[in-house]
Amino acid sequence: MRTALWFGLLAAMFLVGCQDKEKEARTTDFARLYVRLRVASSGMEGRPQDAQLARTEVLKSSGVDLVGYRRMLLELQSDPEQWELFWTRVQILTDSLDKKTKKKGS
Repeated sequence: MRTALWFGLLAAMFLVGCQDKEKEARTTDFARLYVRLRVASSGMEGRPQDAQLARTEVLKSSGVDLVGYRRMLLELQSDPEQWELFWTRVQILTDSLDKKTKKKGS
């Protein structure tokens, strides 16, 4: 009985850990998508139709529509830990892009 209890607890901990990793991976993927959307429309100030077309192409290539994107955004916003993780990932990705841009310009 005691062994079964320990096995059950370990299995539950493993499942929770897997769910957390899956959630973290989804958050990271969404951060990548968010950055790609921002990059795609950057430099298009004053040309909203071009920016919208660029964002639509990014969403399409990612297999996500605008409704799905907004749903994922609301899901993230409802979980403070995931929301913070999202913005941390966005910052890391943006910093990485800045470094690549500076290397190209050097």
